[in-house]
Amino acid sequence: MSVISLLDPPSVSAEVDAMSIQLGVCSELQRVIAMTRALFPVNHVQVVVEDDPEVPSDPHLAIVVQCDFDDVDQLVASQWKWHERLFECCPAPLTSTFRLVTESRP
Repeated sequence: MSVISLLDPPSVSAEVDAMSIQLGVCSELQRVIAMTRALFPVNHVQVVVEDDPEVPSDPHLAIVVQCDFDDVDQLVASQWKWHERLFECCPAPLTSTFRLVTESRP
């Protein structure tokens, strides 16, 4: 497992913090945020609690980034890289806790 340096750990809402503790990914959350910042050139990474629309009472931590890519291939490549690097941030059984949400910049 790679180590990601957190010189400036991001703050998260109390709801996200509580859910990360409940889901057992409190220490992994900061590494996932740092990895996301490294892959997506954005100033703001938002983390929200999101329920699975198909499975009731199955919350996840959605990592929301706004991005602007020139083409779809570039976006998809970045999304794949995020999912590959997610395994460097946390053990495989915990990766399903996190979801990447990419939004187009206005």
